[in-house]
Amino acid sequence: MFDSPYYHIGIVVHNYKEAVEYYSNVLGVKFTEPTDSVLCIENPETQQSESIKVIAVYSRSRPPYLELIQAGGNGIFSEKSVGQILYFGMWESDLEGRIKKLKQQGIGIEALISPERGKPANAIITAPDKLGIRMEYLSTSLRLATEAWVLTGKYPLSQRM
Repeated sequence: MFDSPYYHIGIVVHNYKEAVEYYSNVLGVKFTEPTDSVLCIENPETQQSESIKVIAVYSRSRPPYLELIQAGGNGIFSEKSVGQILYFGMWESDLEGRIKKLKQQGIGIEALISPERGKPANAIITAPDKLGIRMEYLSTSLRLATEAWVLTGKYPLSQRM
């Protein structure tokens, strides 16, 4: 086995409880308890930002995990993103370096996500590629907490995003 940086698929849903029930039945997997975090989401291309409550769950399976995110706000997690794969998620140890690389490659950034306004981003979501798919780069500083969440089903309280 190898340790791949690719680890999840993010989907925005109308109602996470209904989506958990549906995907549990269809895929035969269990899900974590939800985590709800207030996050600052900034779109560097439009200079718009918002702080929203993000409710998410992960499948308790093997990678790639399925992440279900309840629709909210006016940006990337809004109702307009329901019904599609929003992104493929990967671990990233150098977010600043990744931002520079994305710019060099001509790949737009649709969202920088941080725990609060003025704090450094701990996740980057790219603009859609030519197939309409985004990539999420999540800081490896959140990896242990995320893996504990999937393993136990409960998000470690001291490790909120």
